[in-house]
Amino acid sequence: MDTGQSNTRNRIWTTGSLNNGFFDENQQPVNRSLLSGQMGPVRAFSGNGNADNGESKEVSFHAISPNLISVQSKFRRSYYHKVVLGGLVALVIILLITIIVLSLTLRKSSNICRSKECIRTAASLVYAMDEQTDPCEDFYKFTCGRWADGHPRPDSATSNDWFRERQAHIMRVLRSFLQSNISSVEPTVVGMAKTMYKACMDTERLDERDLEPLVNYLQKFKLLVMPSVFNLTLSSGSKYSMDVVNFTYNWLDTIVAIKLHLSLDLMIGFDVFPDPLNRTLNRIALGTPESDSAFPFNNDDSHKLLRKIHRRTIYMQNIDETDDNDNHSMDEEEAAKQTGPGLNGYVLYVHKVIEKYLLYVDPDINQEEANVGITELVKQAVKVARKIHTLKEEAENSTKPAKNPVEDIVYISVLELQNQTDKNIAPQTMPIWSRYIQLILADTKHAAKTETINTTTIITSQADINYLQNMVEYLQETPAMHIESFLWLSALEELVLHTTSSMRLLHAEYMRLVIGTEGSTPRSLYCANGVNTLFGMAVSYVLADERFTRETLPRVERMLSDIRRSFDRLVRATTWMDAATKRQTMQKSADMKSFIGFPHWLTNATALNAYYAGVEVNATTHLENLMGMVHWQMLGKINNMDKPEPIGWATSPSNVNAFHTFQSNAITVPIAILQYPFYDLGLEALNYGSIGTILGHELTHGFDDSGRRFDREGNMVEWWSNRTINEYVNRTECFVDQYSHYYLSDIGEYIDGELTLGENIADNGGMRESYLAYRLYVNEVGPERLKLPGLEHYTHEQLFFIAFGNLWCETYTPAASRYALEDSHCPGQIRLKGVLSNSEEFARTFKCARGTAMNPEKPKCRIW
Repeated sequence: MDTGQSNTRNRIWTTGSLNNGFFDENQQPVNRSLLSGQMGPVRAFSGNGNADNGESKEVSFHAISPNLISVQSKFRRSYYHKVVLGGLVALVIILLITIIVLSLTLRKSSNICRSKECIRTAASLVYAMDEQTDPCEDFYKFTCGRWADGHPRPDSATSNDWFRERQAHIMRVLRSFLQSNISSVEPTVVGMAKTMYKACMDTERLDERDLEPLVNYLQKFKLLVMPSVFNLTLSSGSKYSMDVVNFTYNWLDTIVAIKLHLSLDLMIGFDVFPDPLNRTLNRIALGTPESDSAFPFNNDDSHKLLRKIHRRTIYMQNIDETDDNDNHSMDEEEAAKQTGPGLNGYVLYVHKVIEKYLLYVDPDINQEEANVGITELVKQAVKVARKIHTLKEEAENSTKPAKNPVEDIVYISVLELQNQTDKNIAPQTMPIWSRYIQLILADTKHAAKTETINTTTIITSQADINYLQNMVEYLQETPAMHIESFLWLSALEELVLHTTSSMRLLHAEYMRLVIGTEGSTPRSLYCANGVNTLFGMAVSYVLADERFTRETLPRVERMLSDIRRSFDRLVRATTWMDAATKRQTMQKSADMKSFIGFPHWLTNATALNAYYAGVEVNATTHLENLMGMVHWQMLGKINNMDKPEPIGWATSPSNVNAFHTFQSNAITVPIAILQYPFYDLGLEALNYGSIGTILGHELTHGFDDSGRRFDREGNMVEWWSNRTINEYVNRTECFVDQYSHYYLSDIGEYIDGELTLGENIADNGGMRESYLAYRLYVNEVGPERLKLPGLEHYTHEQLFFIAFGNLWCETYTPAASRYALEDSHCPGQIRLKGVLSNSEEFARTFKCARGTAMNPEKPKCRIW
């Protein structure tokens, strides 16, 4: 790659002038000057390693005849001997110098790591770095200044970084596997995953089926094929006419069906999870609805960003602004003038989608009247969505979070929740909660009568109770048709991507308009990602490598052990923790489970098939495959709610990430992240600087501002002394203040130090623990002797930090940068700067003077 830098700077390694390209039979570089000291015939080569004029020359060395010296002159003879003796001495000195230089050259050359791992890592680091930048002023630019040049953001993506790039690599591996023929030697469920992929790829079949699967599921959700709003706009006497005045709608049946088949919360949030105070018990939780879709294929980064923009524009802009143009026969520019880019894109998109849908269900529909109906439907749906969002915000602001989250937990019976709801809307009543749970449980082994459900204790919070009560009050006052429009459009948006090519094209245009992506993910990768989301363990079968178990796993476990020991040393060294709290903290660390690589049972066909027992797929029914799989997952969660949640894998092995589970006191490190550029980098300094800091990050999550509240059993109890808690909180305020002062000039926003606190604590602690773990490794195994080619001028400690910096290289679109601020993780450049500016070890290693950007004057934030 031409980077505009000199060849010398970018060269990985070369047989330069010191050895002139000569190697002995053991492939050790040999300096050509040694050859000139040999006696007898030798071949003299030109500097480029070829014989002069294309031929080799023989040169003879002979003893000088004494007869050539005059016997008359003793002086000249004596002088001659002196000259000869002096020449011999000079020759010896030259030979000695040559030998010394050669020895140093060979030693220097032998200290260069030439393994393929080292060469690959060196090339990656060198081409990413901007070594003209002072590392003490901007270490992100120093390590990542040219990274974007070699890692352009895909046209279909809003951002790019190492995690996304390597996930794309894993997806290509999985795609190749899913494209292969079904084998009789593979577990049955692996073949089922390949069948699901085939169904997803069969776009001809999808177009042939048209919107029939969509219509079928709308009916399954107890929604009308033609929404009721069209009875207000279509001609009198239409086959869709109905009694609008007396129209009623059982919306509860619809939101339950959508929850069970799409795993999507609409108006009511439902979940089943371990009791925070006793993880051996599972409880039903009711509260505010989750805003993100859990439906696979719709959850990649671009779709998530699209939803954020969609929500913000709908909630902040008034849909009534478009009322004066009811026919909506507008182009994109006209729509943009009226509503702005966000709402414009959404209104334009759903209008076209519904238009196509109506033509499918009724080819003879009056288009002009239909347009009026579409406008009214969208307006009704958006108003309901905005109101629900407002109710959520009001509920969150109605209560002040307790200092101890345990105090926010509310245990309440279903009957008591109903009584409080009725009291809020008195004198009216609206029986809802028992009926809702009864419908959720109906097709499971926990199906129960109303009396039994009424006595069931659920888990919620006061803010959630406030939301549920106000939501019921709002629904009582809202026309049933508006609620129907909201639910109908919500379901349509989730399903339409999985129908025809024309519908997917409309969505691609919508994404281009709103978030600026120029391309789309290839269908093959799109399908591979979706199948991986649903069949993660089955698809990861291809990644299960026994060599990993033999070779890599022990090394990673050794590294994690070193990091635990480092954490223990840091805990012992603290002055703000009392002795009892220190002991319990180290005990929790010792008890923390780790799941590394892949489950041992993944290669066991019987066990893998049992994991997916009850799943069915068909090569010709793509949407039904997806819905069936999600429904299977939801029923499994509900059916197993009477059993303690097993402590196990938090994700599939194919995920390029790592996880900490508070209630399991466990970390999960998939095999997908135990690869270049996170691991297997050639030198342990690099491995500890990369994957080591990730391992430390996950371990430290067990002791961040949230993790510290869970004991070693995974229960939320106060297990630290009050004095220690107060000292801890004081130290977290330093981090909040530090990160809140980081300003992103490209978008004109500051980092939210409160939102990102937990991740910042984990970043800082994880890096320090891994650095100390590397020092432990060096003390026990010995210093690393080999240098990295092209980066020989850096010490191993410096390479540790360079590897850490390289982790966070990234590139964003402006839209992605802005919405990244809503994430609990800081942007990569802030993660890097925040951690290293708190590190005395970094400042010492790079000799950064106090007062430089990376070693500021203000006190450094530190907990561990």
